[in-house]
Amino acid sequence: MAQFSGTFYSEALTRKVPFTAIIPTSKELERHHQMYKPEFSQPKRTIYLLHGWDGANDDWVFNARVFELAREHNLAFILPSGENSFYVDHPNGNHYGKFIGEELVEVTRELFSLSTQREDTWIIGLSMDGYGALRNGFKYSDTFSKIAAFSSRILTKYEAPNREKLEDNLINTRLKAIIESDTLADLSDENDIYELALNRSKNQEVYIACGLSDYLYDENKALHEFLLENNIAHEYFETPGEHTWDFWNEYIEKAVKWMNANK
Repeated sequence: MAQFSGTFYSEALTRKVPFTAIIPTSKELERHHQMYKPEFSQPKRTIYLLHGWDGANDDWVFNARVFELAREHNLAFILPSGENSFYVDHPNGNHYGKFIGEELVEVTRELFSLSTQREDTWIIGLSMDGYGALRNGFKYSDTFSKIAAFSSRILTKYEAPNREKLEDNLINTRLKAIIESDTLADLSDENDIYELALNRSKNQEVYIACGLSDYLYDENKALHEFLLENNIAHEYFETPGEHTWDFWNEYIEKAVKWMNANK
């Protein structure tokens, strides 16, 4: 297994940014699977794996079985740093959405032997980055063919409670700066999950999961119902669980298996 941790200069963010890449090697795959397959040496299917609030690009490395999943499914994982950004383009010129949806994909494909095909390019996130995975997966639907999001913060102006003034806390302070308002009623269409889901340019496979005891459960349930009402195909799972790594570890394994089915 090859693990790379480094930086590259981001035009979208106008600075060097850290990232981690996990890429199984052909010889290791042969040993693990006890056979040779031609696809072991071909460009890799790739999952862009986003971290949550207060996290960093190595969160998934320390808290989940990403090495084992990469080896078991012959996948590359690319883990960027999102810096509490919600992975959107900020009014101050920090274009985190463009960084994820365009630049990171372009640079990592250049650096590593990754597939350039849409059907081989996927995105996963949890909590804040569950929103980031949905937002950028939908917005850049020409790039990402599959999305998985766990325990996601769902930003939309559609739901009535979201028209109320945002409470004062660290996360909402960041949101207010992004929205340039103190209410999600002023959220732009390009950051509204419901609007983005309706206006994707291509069909996608979407996987959503949330624990029944998660404080974001109602938001995820509402998104599920919205997608059903608008005939947007997706997989939805609600099972016992909270906003914890125990739940996310269970579902990343399920989601990766789902993404990699019939491959």
